[in-house]
Amino acid sequence: MDTKVGADSRAASPATVRSRVESEVRTWFADRPALDAPLLTAAVLLVAASAFVLVRLAVAAHGDISTFAQAGAQFTDPARAPHGLAVRSGSGYDGQFYYRLALQPWNLSWSAHGITFDFGFRRQRVGYSWLAWTLSGGQAAAAPYALVAVNLLGLGALGFFTGKWAQSLGRHALWGLLPAGYFGLVWSLSRDLTEITAITLVVAGIVAWRSRHPLWSGLAFAGAVLSRETALLVVAALAVTRMADVVRRKERLGRADLGWAIPAAVFVGWQATCAVAFGGTPLFSEGMNASAPFTGSIRSVLGWIEHPGLTHLLLLTQLVVLVVVAGLAFWNLRRSRSSPFERLAFVFSVILLALLSTSIWNKDPREFRTMVDVFVLGSGVLLGTRTFRPFLLTGATWVVWLMVAALSAKYL
Repeated sequence: MDTKVGADSRAASPATVRSRVESEVRTWFADRPALDAPLLTAAVLLVAASAFVLVRLAVAAHGDISTFAQAGAQFTDPARAPHGLAVRSGSGYDGQFYYRLALQPWNLSWSAHGITFDFGFRRQRVGYSWLAWTLSGGQAAAAPYALVAVNLLGLGALGFFTGKWAQSLGRHALWGLLPAGYFGLVWSLSRDLTEITAITLVVAGIVAWRSRHPLWSGLAFAGAVLSRETALLVVAALAVTRMADVVRRKERLGRADLGWAIPAAVFVGWQATCAVAFGGTPLFSEGMNASAPFTGSIRSVLGWIEHPGLTHLLLLTQLVVLVVVAGLAFWNLRRSRSSPFERLAFVFSVILLALLSTSIWNKDPREFRTMVDVFVLGSGVLLGTRTFRPFLLTGATWVVWLMVAALSAKYL
């Protein structure tokens, strides 16, 4: 009996199976051009985020949406706080300060509405709270709902703009689900934090810049820097690359420089306003969360490995995906079709990540929300690389998204 197995009957290798699946997926989408729409990417984000909010509201929050702000008695006086705000023991979390600002975003006093700032830099992160105040109509009772709604709408907008971004890089709009699916934003959604507003406006600014609309780009970046100061990295990268063009091509400054000049002026103006009113700029009001390069991260990661547990497993899982995106982005940095300023912004974000101290690199998996710039900007570099296949990495990112959502939906 002939036992020789023909080549066609041999088991396919994993690489072959992956290639075949990716080919079939590409063919399926190619036959349905209507799916190549940023609105579909936005819908996916909005549906996933809304489902998460509903589950968290029912399970962890027991129907009380004000618990998303995580107000703690150390900074929030239950006797003086607005009626209906849930106040727990301990220090609470950062969302309580953005809730306070959402009541009166122009009131930057150290203490107001029974809530006291922990650090002065809260005064510079007013963009998210201004949007919530606008949506709530200035009604205190509506503020907890408005804070969650702004983040939900922000994630929908992020999906739309990442879809547009992917298309501008020659990709299907649904590959915008890679940058938009950053799992750290689930922590922001669950605790009324600023990262969603900031990164959405950053991506909107990048899309506007790529579409040659520097005015709209500058306005989007201005909103981003007033939501979270790390958006200054993108503005700085744009300014550096523009100055290089001016010198190399002997150009004059002009309309194209509105993209960086507007946010720079807005940020400096806001810092000056706070300095005059309160005697110091918010940016330098507290000690920086910085250390020698990689010392904070290396020390923390070694601790996670030495003491394995469920929390540390989640930390390491998030870290692995983040490192893979950053590593691949660096590997393809010179081959990417993304603009020079986008690539430089990614490099700046990695440098900042390397300098973060153990106050950020700690045992709290929620701190991965602060690393959103590295992931999103790195994803943009990858989507601009012709040889990059986003199928597996996008899938892995969303698996971690679901893991984080499951944990955050159960626990406050």
